[in-house]
Amino acid sequence: MDRNKGMENKTKSIGKANQAVTYKEAGLTKGDVYSLIFNKMEKYPDGWESKDIYSIVNEKLAEKSKTLSKQGEKSLRGLMSASYKNDGFFHPYEKEKKWRLTNEGKKKIEEGKKQEELVFNTETGKEETEKSNISNAVKGTMFELYALELLKKMHPFYSWFHQGKQKNNERGLDLIANRIGEEHSKHKTIGVQIKNHKETSAPQNIEWLKFLAGCFARHIEEAIFITTGKLTPDQRREAGEAKVVVIEGIDELNRIAELYKYKTYEEYLNEEYPNEAE
Repeated sequence: MDRNKGMENKTKSIGKANQAVTYKEAGLTKGDVYSLIFNKMEKYPDGWESKDIYSIVNEKLAEKSKTLSKQGEKSLRGLMSASYKNDGFFHPYEKEKKWRLTNEGKKKIEEGKKQEELVFNTETGKEETEKSNISNAVKGTMFELYALELLKKMHPFYSWFHQGKQKNNERGLDLIANRIGEEHSKHKTIGVQIKNHKETSAPQNIEWLKFLAGCFARHIEEAIFITTGKLTPDQRREAGEAKVVVIEGIDELNRIAELYKYKTYEEYLNEEYPNEAE
């Protein structure tokens, strides 16, 4: 009886292992896929063939007893093809059939290896170090890209510059916008800082003051602070006094996106792309 049960369990296990899905059906976002690939960079210094990408993702899917279907491989190629336009991490598929990182993609790897940030834990009331890794660096950039596209929807009569791509030179602001034309917009300049933090984390006070000082030094007329975490009560008070617009938490960001008939952050992360490289 025990032997029969063992055979039955083995059969079920084999069935699960053969379940063919897309990366989205397996619960992976495009940020997850990018992170998986970036973390294998040293194994593929000259770039990836499509079969290499499948292998990297399948290694992760095997943990869930799944594998990529043909449609899964197609949607994965679509994601990679669309990356250059949408996220800027990979070059278009080249004639020699290789996927290669752009300079922006290479920067994410370096940031992930080196970067760490002091934050204030609003639950414990203490400062702590939020260590970065390649996955967090990639997802942080994707959050900035999402926020940028939403802000373009909210403030269409502005020319936007993503200064946060140059982390060493951002000086307190990730995005700067200048008004185009004279009639449609109240402010000449907009400055934005974006933080992809844990729900309980607030910016360290020196980072908060750096943001305020950056707005002052650049004569920013409308300052916006967007965070997936929180502000401390003192930072909230200072934001009110300085007339800083604060968007605090993913739920609030998604609510605003829906007001402007724009996709939520989760929808952005779960987008699939029909284009593909052959």
